[in-house]
Order: sequence, then structure tokens, then C-alpha cells
Amino acid sequence: MKLSAVFILLILSLDVAAFSMGDAINTAGRQRMLSQRITQAYILQGVQPDAERHQKVFARSILDFKKNHEKLSKFTGAQKIKAQLIKVQREWNAFELITRQPVSKESASELFKRSNSLLSATHTYVVQLQQLANHNSAELINIAGRQRMLSQRIAKNYAATLWGVSPEAAETALHEDLSEYSSRLNQLLESPLNTPQINSNLHKAKDHLSYASRGFEGNMKISEKRQIQVITGTTDLMLRNMNIITGQYAELLNAKKPQ
Repeated sequence: MKLSAVFILLILSLDVAAFSMGDAINTAGRQRMLSQRITQAYILQGVQPDAERHQKVFARSILDFKKNHEKLSKFTGAQKIKAQLIKVQREWNAFELITRQPVSKESASELFKRSNSLLSATHTYVVQLQQLANHNSAELINIAGRQRMLSQRIAKNYAATLWGVSPEAAETALHEDLSEYSSRLNQLLESPLNTPQINSNLHKAKDHLSYASRGFEGNMKISEKRQIQVITGTTDLMLRNMNIITGQYAELLNAKKPQ
């Protein structure tokens, strides 16, 4: 075997070894979030068809989902729950078919429903990974990762309400998600495993939620176009901040031995 081939195999083996259980839970949790982010961006293309940002978010998120699924498929530490990952793949196949359709209220309504099925399958996989990890910090990764998802489901339900896609279901879910995000945030703040850096970022998340809530409650006297910018921008801040926090919890798991 040539030296270059040996070097490539060594790099690949190191890459697989570097992907730990904490990383797997974090990555699988991102799949939950992406199911909602893709749907949000798809609907917003219907609301603002000339907005290039929504098109970029949509395309990039689809690519990220596929890359993440490939990583999870290669993770040897989760062979016991491979059947659930196959279910995720089936749900994704059906979901992706709809994303390829031209944007319309009809296709957006179909994707809205499919996004909930894909979310359910990805969430089950995260929970099963958490059980395999068998450590308290694994639950924190799951909860923080779910906050990422909620930030994007909040935006998805806002966009669906705005465009009249499943309006009753979307509006009800929007208020439920805001309430869950707040209660889960308080749950994370109470964890004795938190580092000062984690607590600082969690308090930032409370500020982001407070600002976003003003938009949903109609307390901002701004145009619809500006409101879309404020709400999607703020929920993106919530996403980025919770992504950092989820990674911090993953580091806690990576540094500890299973209980």
C-alpha cells in the first residue's frame, strides 16, 4: 500500500475515533433543529420569494442534515440503536421529496406536517443515544439541543401562521413552544453541573427569549417585513447561543466516565 493511501486511512480512523458519544448526541440533536429550520426557510420563501437569505438557509440546512446523518451512520458506539437511525432515513426521504417541489401553500402545508414526523423520529434517536451514554450530562445535552430545535420551531410556526399554512396548529404550537423554551431554560439554569461560562450563556438565552416575545406579543410597532427580520434574526441568535451551550455540555460528557 502506498504511503499516501496509508496516511488517508490513518486520518479517517482518527476522525471516527474523535467522534464521541457527546458529539453524537449533539449532532443527532442538530437533526431535530434542522427539520424545523428547513421547513421555516421553505415557508419564508413563499412569504418573501425575493429574499435571498431564506434560499441560502434552506439549501445549507439540507446539506447539513445529510452530512450529519452520514456522521451518525458511521458512529460505531450506537450500533445497538441502528434501527432507529434507519427510521430517521425513511422519514428524511419522504421529507426531502417535498422540499424539491416548487414553493406553494399546498406543498408548505405538506412539509409542515412532515417536519413533525421527521422531528419525532430524530428526537427518539437522541433519547436512545442519551440512554446509551448513561450519564447526567447526556440529559443536559439533550435538553440544550432541544432548545436549539425549539428556537427554529418557534420561527417555523411564526412563518406558518404569517402565511396561513396550518394556521390554527401553528399558532397554538407557537405559544406552547415559547412556554417550553422558557421552562427548559430554567431547568438548565438549575443544573449543578453548570460551569460559569454555561450559566453566562444561559442568561443570554433568557435575554434573547424576552426580546423575541415582544415581537410575538405585538409590542413592536414595526412593518411586517421588519418584524420577520427581527423574529428570524432573534431566533437565530437563540439557536447560535444554544448551540454553544449544547457543545459545552457535550464537553462535560466527553470528559467524564459513564456512571
